Amino acid sequence: MTPLGSVGILGATSLVGGPLTRRLLADGRTVVAVSRTVAGPDTAALAWRPPGADDVTAVTEWVSLCPLWILPEWLPWLVRAGCRRLVATSSTSVFTKVTSPDRRDRALAARLADAENRVSQLAAGHGIGLVLLRPTMVYDGIRDGNVAAIAAFIRRWRFFPLADAARGLRQPVHAADVAAACAAALAAGAPAPAYALSGPEPLPFCDLVAAIFTWLGLPPRMPCLPPPLFRAGLATAHAIGLGRSVSSGMLARMNEDLACGHDLAARDLGFRPRSFLRDMEPLTAARSPS
Repeated sequence: MTPLGSVGILGATSLVGGPLTRRLLADGRTVVAVSRTVAGPDTAALAWRPPGADDVTAVTEWVSLCPLWILPEWLPWLVRAGCRRLVATSSTSVFTKVTSPDRRDRALAARLADAENRVSQLAAGHGIGLVLLRPTMVYDGIRDGNVAAIAAFIRRWRFFPLADAARGLRQPVHAADVAAACAAALAAGAPAPAYALSGPEPLPFCDLVAAIFTWLGLPPRMPCLPPPLFRAGLATAHAIGLGRSVSSGMLARMNEDLACGHDLAARDLGFRPRSFLRDMEPLTAARSPS
């Protein structure tokens, strides 16, 4: 690998794209950022290209941060661009949601599994070294659809409803730590085909929500509702345009364990994720008056 070679990023404006571009630029790499939009604090330092651009060549290393099922249509273009190593993000949902009681969760797991198989076959057929990274609940506390979405609901309504005890385990992983794993996978000499990426501590969902209340400087108000009552209240709220960030799928998952280990990533990629309970500056900074 050329120390100062170019790295291409599909989905450069995604949640992980920002910290990944900053890390690569700090390492002296040239970053070819592929996105339909040009945005972010590092815009001037990046070589922005639209998907399918004809002038992207001799970029041998790529990271795909777009939804995995989109990647197969872009692989022929990556081959023409010179791709020899590809790091692509999937999700632990590929195995944690296979038996979910929620039909949409099971459909997502099946869609991810199909996409992983297709990408693996296409990469092998073109001689591309593929590494799949499967993060758990990815957050940055600012614009993610998990922690930040819960925080937004709490800031507005000053409470957060739970279904039953909501003891299903989570291991939220920070977007910057996923970015670090992407960079490490590019540099690894002989990486494994896939790695799970998770936070260091399994947390019951109710404890995760309680921590968000604490960071926001608000007293925890988490009424525990029987699932039928929760579902009925949620349907009513949605009907009048409220609580859109809380889905029926979230209800089904509150008592499901979606945690997993990351021992292989720690061994091969030096993956050392930050503690969710000790590192939530964005939410602390965004406190609103109680």
